[in-house]
Amino acid sequence: MTPTPQPSHRPKDPEQRLRVALEELEHAMLNQERLQRERLDAAHPRYRGQARNLLHLLAFQSGDHGELQRALRRRGLSSLEGCEAHLLATLRAVLHQLRAPGRGRCEEPGGELEPGAPDNPDPPESAEPGLLGPGDGLATPAIMVTLPASAAADAGLIPELLTAGMAIARINAAHDDPPVWSQLVERVREASRRSGRRCLVGFDLAGPRLRTGVLPPLPGVVQGRPQRDRLGRLVRPFRMLLLPEGTPPPPRPTPGPAGEGWTLLPVREARLEGLTPGDRLLGRDASGRLRELTVVESGSQGLVVAGRQRCRFTEGLGFRQEGGEARFVVAALPEEPGERMVRLGDRLRLTATASDAADAIPCTLPSVFADLRPGERLLFDDGRIGSAIETVSPQEVGLRITAARPRGSRLRSDQGINIPDSTVRLPALTEKDRADLTFAVQHADLISYSFVRSVADIEALQAALRSLGREDLAVVLKIENRQAVDHLPELLLAAMRWPAPLGVMIARGDLAIECGWEELASIQERILRLCAAAHVPCIWATPAEITDAAMGARAEVLMLNKGPNITATVRTLQAIIDRVPRPFERPAGAAVSQHSAPTA
Repeated sequence: MTPTPQPSHRPKDPEQRLRVALEELEHAMLNQERLQRERLDAAHPRYRGQARNLLHLLAFQSGDHGELQRALRRRGLSSLEGCEAHLLATLRAVLHQLRAPGRGRCEEPGGELEPGAPDNPDPPESAEPGLLGPGDGLATPAIMVTLPASAAADAGLIPELLTAGMAIARINAAHDDPPVWSQLVERVREASRRSGRRCLVGFDLAGPRLRTGVLPPLPGVVQGRPQRDRLGRLVRPFRMLLLPEGTPPPPRPTPGPAGEGWTLLPVREARLEGLTPGDRLLGRDASGRLRELTVVESGSQGLVVAGRQRCRFTEGLGFRQEGGEARFVVAALPEEPGERMVRLGDRLRLTATASDAADAIPCTLPSVFADLRPGERLLFDDGRIGSAIETVSPQEVGLRITAARPRGSRLRSDQGINIPDSTVRLPALTEKDRADLTFAVQHADLISYSFVRSVADIEALQAALRSLGREDLAVVLKIENRQAVDHLPELLLAAMRWPAPLGVMIARGDLAIECGWEELASIQERILRLCAAAHVPCIWATPAEITDAAMGARAEVLMLNKGPNITATVRTLQAIIDRVPRPFERPAGAAVSQHSAPTA
């Protein structure tokens, strides 16, 4: 970082040295405004004061002020720590105290400035609705919930969520389709009308989905798994219903208190007549091991057999009666999604097209290959599988596996790919996003912009919204990669050219993969400070833990991802919010937290 300019002759008096240091810092902040005058003038009037305050923070962060801040703390004055929302105003108030005669009493600086006046360091209060609509400064945090597709058919879920405390319903465009989204919006609006509770609709654009493509499907497998205790002793054999190919399956029995029930196994070339309980059938399963099945029931539903050993059935396997003739062959089974087992040191090829080769992994966005370089990392499955790039061409990328489970990891279709070391030029707004925007502008109160990286991405979204006549639609910038972190001030200033409400989401899971868990704390702190300086609400995406939720209750919004216990989780969060005191009044840039509903 660039150090604060130091004069050639420092005053000997400590108080005077402190005043000079603060005056130099004030000068640096005002000079930053002059240097960035073009960007300031481009900001919409409602954001101009906030943009100035953001520039003040950037000037402050360009130097090391540790000694200055320690000296201020020793004198009982504000160290400027945590004052990002009104940085220059706080600095001038501290200077006033240092200049006050006697310096023993606290005096208020005189001469109040009009909001928005050229010399006023505070951003003016806007009469326009904020990200969360009228009354942005909430007394207690709101709760945002990602709606599952099942809520479209479940008439009771959304009213339950509203009663439990949901204030913002989030729809993720990476899943489902417009008919489902329409039903979700309709249910939210209707539940809001009936309950009298205000609830906004948020819509997440999917963005470019860099993922593994479709791998060649694998043969279907039906498994019979006997139940065993912790010592490996048999508790209950598995039960399987043999059903001739093409026969409609009977209603599945409900397991009784002892866990009775069966798995369906279609068979062909079946000669099941004459078999009675106790008869034994022998054959080899997919592993090649000899297996024994015992007939336990023969009736109108078919033949039910039981097995005491784990058995994997695949198409074509045959079983014979002990000492007798063939009784059945396993029929065709539904194919299963493809996968590759990868181990440390394996070499793979990320390919532009699908391939049956054992070392080939297709990629959904091969255009990104042009941005990759040998030596950079490429991660699969949320970073669980790591690799190093060895070669790059327009058609494929050569990889060497550098991280996997000791016994190998399964690499499947449609798993996420992260390239944390690469400078990617992939546009954030995809053709799918443009199509989905036509739905969002009609139904959503705010949209979230995924994988934003550059000012060009901001301009592309603004142009798309302008063409749809919705320059007023609130936008949340999702920060989920290194480029977005590095360029956040520029992204904020570009977004402030428009009058629309603005917010930021820290996608902590993606950032941890892209930047490393060891950097996450410092990165999220930097983002929170920038957003506080810009008076922009910040959505903080984080795993759900009670202590984490309690910390998040100090923010403006807590956000839940869909989960099996979502309503109960909303109630729990609301109870936490009601009990955790808000230690201070948050500025417009207050954090907004996201939590995932527990699965158990």
